[in-house]
Amino acid sequence: MKTTRPVMRNGNYHKGHVAEDLLRTARNLLDQETAEGVSVRRLTREIGVTPANFYNHFSSIHDLLLRIAADSFVQCTRQLRYFQRNTVTRADALKAALVEYASFAQRHPQIFRIMFGFVPNAISHKIYHHAAIQAFAVLLEIIYGREMLHLHDIEGTRKRARIGYGLCAMGHGLAMMLSDGRLPFGREQGLEQQQMIEDIVDAFIHNELHEALTRPAGQEA
Repeated sequence: MKTTRPVMRNGNYHKGHVAEDLLRTARNLLDQETAEGVSVRRLTREIGVTPANFYNHFSSIHDLLLRIAADSFVQCTRQLRYFQRNTVTRADALKAALVEYASFAQRHPQIFRIMFGFVPNAISHKIYHHAAIQAFAVLLEIIYGREMLHLHDIEGTRKRARIGYGLCAMGHGLAMMLSDGRLPFGREQGLEQQQMIEDIVDAFIHNELHEALTRPAGQEA
């Protein structure tokens, strides 16, 4: 008896590559719609398999989404290593990293959401958590020039790497504001965003916050 092979709407279905097809289709959907629109039924319908087949590869839709987030953190780590190797100073590497971070948030806002808080208790997902920690560890290396993140002493790491945590939080907030379109720019938006991020990093480097807070009230800079 001749059987027909299911066909994906966005490409050819390949037997034995269901997990990859599901991940690829989910990424495509996330670049077109919101994360809330990605479901088991939707994905399996897109690639032409049954919902039961989905659960042969992923425990839940959240598992699949966090695998995508983990892959993005792995790519982030590779990019950070590239900046670490190919920039003149660590300050240049940090600037390049935060510019790329903000750019990613704008190119892939839904994946950015999944990477940072969309899935409840994501930290319990081992693959996701490991990938996220690795990316953060490299960012701290760029800032301090040595390994700073010690998982056996997280409290101590927080105390020793306060600037790193602060810069990470600042970069995240800035990326979200840019992604949401809350900061207006002119015609040269990309260049203006890059310059703004680099200027903010320079402000941290040159301790402009201390200068601003200790300047007498009413005195101009």
